[in-house]
Amino acid sequence: MSWLEKSWYRRRTWQWLLLPVHWLLALLVRVRRQAYRLGLLSSARPNCPVIVVGNINVGGTGKTPFTEWLVRTCQQAGYRPGVVSRGYGGQSSSYPRRVHKDDDPHQVGDEPLMLARKLS
Repeated sequence: MSWLEKSWYRRRTWQWLLLPVHWLLALLVRVRRQAYRLGLLSSARPNCPVIVVGNINVGGTGKTPFTEWLVRTCQQAGYRPGVVSRGYGGQSSSYPRRVHKDDDPHQVGDEPLMLARKLS
């Protein structure tokens, strides 16, 4: 486990130095949310159902295996689901990028590549 992951789950003294950054980000989130409410910013509405798989934890919580199960379950029900992934670790020069079975994991990320190989 990396020092960042350890710090995520355990309080460290140095983390208190980040409190002003937290306040600033909280303010920015509130301002952004209000801009959406007032119609100053708009959001897109997809013409299909969207399921978001994620949470506030990092690494090792089972998001990728759950996504694989969810896609297979949807496929068995006759749907044609797609997976949109940030591709952690990928270094592609353009996004969004469709992931193919023979892509380089350094370009697209290892988890999106694994899902593409297992599910297509």
